[in-house]
Amino acid sequence: MRVIGLISDTHIPNRRKKLPKEVIKAFKDAKVDLIIHAGDFEDLSIVSVLEKIAPLEAVHGNMCHHEVKTRFPSKKVIEIENLTLGITHGNGGPSGYFERLLDSFKNDISRLDIIISGHTHKPEAKLLNGIQIINPGSPTDKYFAPRNTVAILETDNKEFQFRYVNIK
Repeated sequence: MRVIGLISDTHIPNRRKKLPKEVIKAFKDAKVDLIIHAGDFEDLSIVSVLEKIAPLEAVHGNMCHHEVKTRFPSKKVIEIENLTLGITHGNGGPSGYFERLLDSFKNDISRLDIIISGHTHKPEAKLLNGIQIINPGSPTDKYFAPRNTVAILETDNKEFQFRYVNIK
C-alpha cells in the first residue's frame, strides 16, 4: 500500500510566505510516503520542505519561475502500485478543463488510471472515460475555491481511494 500526499497551487511566496503548518501535519499524520505537486510552486522555496516529509514528484505550472520550469517538466507519467498516474498542472478557463487534461495525455491515455492536476485551485474530482481526475485544490488560495485543501491518495495494487483535507 502507498499513501500519497497531493498538493497543487501553493503559490509561495505570493499567496503566503510559507507553506501552512496544517499541510505538513496532514501529510505526516497520513504517513505519506510520496508527495505529488501538480504545479504552481512559483519558486523552489517549498521543495525542500516537502522533501523532508517524503520523496517528491512534481510538474511546473503556468505561474512558476524559470528555475522551477528548469527543474520540473510540464507533465509526467509515473507508475505506482500497478497504477499509471499522469501529472500535469492544467491550463485555460473552467469550460473544457477536464477535456483539456485528457487531451494533454492523448499519447498515454490508454494506459492512464489517474490524472493529478491543479490550476483551478478547486478541490474537485471527476471520472472521465474511465480515468479518475483529481485536483487537490490549493492550500493557500481561495480566490476560485470554497476552501483551502490538499488530498491524500491511498493505493493498493490497482485499487485506490482519496480524500480531501481542509487547510485553515
